[in-house]
Amino acid sequence: MNARLLIGRFLILLGLIGGFISFWYTVSFTWNPEFQSVNLPDAPTHANYHAFRGAMLALGVNLLLVWVAFNAAKLTREGWSIVTFMTVFYYLGWWAAWPIWGLHAPNITAEMNHVLGTVGGLGGLIILRPSGTA
Repeated sequence: MNARLLIGRFLILLGLIGGFISFWYTVSFTWNPEFQSVNLPDAPTHANYHAFRGAMLALGVNLLLVWVAFNAAKLTREGWSIVTFMTVFYYLGWWAAWPIWGLHAPNITAEMNHVLGTVGGLGGLIILRPSGTA
C-alpha cells in the first residue's frame, strides 16, 4: 500500500473518531429532558428534535468519510468533491457559530474532539484527493 493512501486513511480514521464521539453525544440529547426548550410552551421537545436531526446529519457525513476511506484508491473527482462539500459544511457547523454568535462546544474536551475530527477528516480528504482535482 502506498504512503499517501495509508496517511490519508489514518487521518480519516482520526476524523471518524472525533465525528462518531460527537455523533453519540449529540444523539444522546434526543432523549435528555434537560435539553428541552422549557421556554417554548408549544414545543418544549423541539431542541431534542434538533439534536436528533443534527446527529443524523453527522452520521451521514461520517459514513461518507468511511466510504472515502474504503474507496480511496479509486475515488473519482465527482465523488471526492461531493463528500468534501458535505464535510466542509459539517465542520462549519462545529466552528462557524463561535465567531458569528459566540457559540461553541461546552468544554475543552469537546473542543479538542472537534479539532481531532476536523483536522483528521479534512486532512484525510486533502491527501486522498484524486489527481487532477484542484
